[in-house]
Amino acid sequence: MITLTHAGGAIALPDDLAWPDEFDWSPLVAAEQRSLTGALIVHHSRAQSGRPITLASQDASWMPRAQVLALQGLLEDAAATVSGGSAPAPMTLDLHGRAFSVAWRLADERPLEATPVYRLADPDGTHPYLITLRLMEI
Repeated sequence: MITLTHAGGAIALPDDLAWPDEFDWSPLVAAEQRSLTGALIVHHSRAQSGRPITLASQDASWMPRAQVLALQGLLEDAAATVSGGSAPAPMTLDLHGRAFSVAWRLADERPLEATPVYRLADPDGTHPYLITLRLMEI
């Protein structure tokens, strides 16, 4: 089961969404610099946050339009909060029994992509979409 919980409730996501970047992140970070003598100085630390969590249909998992609109509403709520001068409230992602405190990943990508499985001029709330959610652990 996959759910995204926010201040206004929870949105159920398809159970078979893939997490393609699950192992593309390291909890260890390093910064390198040279001293005046040319020696290499390396500083190591544990990453505090920022793990990417991308959930994607990958042509296999469909989501109804009504739920896509609910996700779009969450993104719009976050934008309104930022416009008001506050940081958006964190959301909780429950991913098959693992809980993550997350926020939308906004820096360089579209945080939500939704593509209809097939074209319809006037889709209703049940029309299927392929989705990609770009979140980050905070």
